[in-house]
Amino acid sequence: MAERAEAAQAPAGDADGEAVFAYFEQIASIPHGSGNTKAVSDMIVQFAKDHGYAYKRDEANNVVITAPASKGCEDAAPIALQGHMDMVCASDPDKQIDMAAEGITVIRDGDWMYADGTTLGADNGIAVAMMLAILDDPECRHPLLECIFTSDEEIGLIGAGALDLSELKSRRLLNLDSEEEGVICAGCAGGAEIHASVPAHRKNKKGLIYEIELSGLTGGHSAFAVGTGSANAIKLMARLLDSVYQTDPFCLVSIDGGEADNAVPRSCHAVILAKNRESLREALEKTALDLAGEYDETDPDLEWEIRASADLMDEDKVKAFGRGSTKKILSWLINLPSGVERRIPGQIEKLQTSSNVGVIETTDSGVKAILLARSSINAQNEMMIRRVKGLTELAGGKAKVVSKYPAWEFAEHSPFREKVLCVYRERTGKEAVIDITHGGLECGILADKVPGIDCLAIGPDLEFVHTTKERMSIPSAVSVYNFVRALLEETGGSEQLINTEEGNTD
Repeated sequence: MAERAEAAQAPAGDADGEAVFAYFEQIASIPHGSGNTKAVSDMIVQFAKDHGYAYKRDEANNVVITAPASKGCEDAAPIALQGHMDMVCASDPDKQIDMAAEGITVIRDGDWMYADGTTLGADNGIAVAMMLAILDDPECRHPLLECIFTSDEEIGLIGAGALDLSELKSRRLLNLDSEEEGVICAGCAGGAEIHASVPAHRKNKKGLIYEIELSGLTGGHSAFAVGTGSANAIKLMARLLDSVYQTDPFCLVSIDGGEADNAVPRSCHAVILAKNRESLREALEKTALDLAGEYDETDPDLEWEIRASADLMDEDKVKAFGRGSTKKILSWLINLPSGVERRIPGQIEKLQTSSNVGVIETTDSGVKAILLARSSINAQNEMMIRRVKGLTELAGGKAKVVSKYPAWEFAEHSPFREKVLCVYRERTGKEAVIDITHGGLECGILADKVPGIDCLAIGPDLEFVHTTKERMSIPSAVSVYNFVRALLEETGGSEQLINTEEGNTD
């Protein structure tokens, strides 16, 4: 029986994870989608003030809290924990919620935690909650500790890019933005958010309106779902329209779908205008059925709905693109790269380069697409950028890179990695797996800012991230939290302390 989680005051020194979940539920009650992190940043700053910690906040809403070393740990080298405050906001079609102004409802159901009809935001609210719980736990022994809370990671790692780390004391950093317990990330793909637009003018036209709705696709975080073979709603809609257009030309009125560049879109909506041809509906329905058959295993809940207007338009009131513009737009969309471009040689299950068409929208001046290209090889990411630009220019449009971050390259020598592996082995009796993820992590940007810093990333088991099916394993979150506490306690000893001064600014 699912129970709605109620926010509670986080107790200190609570190693069963309840402190973490209390803070997580508090964060969930605050709207904190990308570009809307001021309120949660305020909450973190107030926490620092209430607990007497040194902190700094910048104009991007990034916050760094510094906690002095515990007694007996003064001679240990400092260590940093890091995670991002923002979340991808998505809700079910029948869920009435304004996620820019309302918090989400967290539900605990057995060993899992999820949200009521929305994304959960465990990516990466669980990192924020873990850091706050640790800072609030007087029983957790640690070296000088720097907790870094970044903003707007989900829309191009913007917060990390703006962050000034010139005063950072730590040369070891543990990022808490991974999604599989027992897998320690030591490298990641770089990425580029690309905005591409094709201009076209709509004019008043007569005809029969068809609305086409595609929904129920599996979707997911583009770093992982893009390699599963499931459908991209925008690309599938483009295929349907382009295929039918070849034999039954029509005028495109609009095409809109997707919610974020790094989420594989689950739905897409299009409106077209035909010259009173009922045969077009038959072609649409037949092609939609054929396309659905291709994805009956990966997207079993895929649904097409095709509706014809009951009224013919007697007046020139429907703004639609001409047939020439429609053909140009559809050709552009079906050719935009989306999916796996290359896998790592010798590791066929690992992605090296990919692209995701995450958003499509119709504007007054044409059609705009937002893509995210990823690669663990910077040169291949540049190639993907050139492809998108080239295809868009051939269609008479323009494409630009809005944000970009480098690949985090694997370090052959990492004392911190050896320490983490040792503590994990001693605590769990298991060997952790070292991995390089196709997802984008802030470690690459942070490592560029702090020469010589040794970074790793861990996290609890999360599933269906960036979708309304997102859920987090409660036992896994508790396990990872306690591992982080154990790691902090084990990073003492005779390691040299880097002496620095503290101070507060906001």
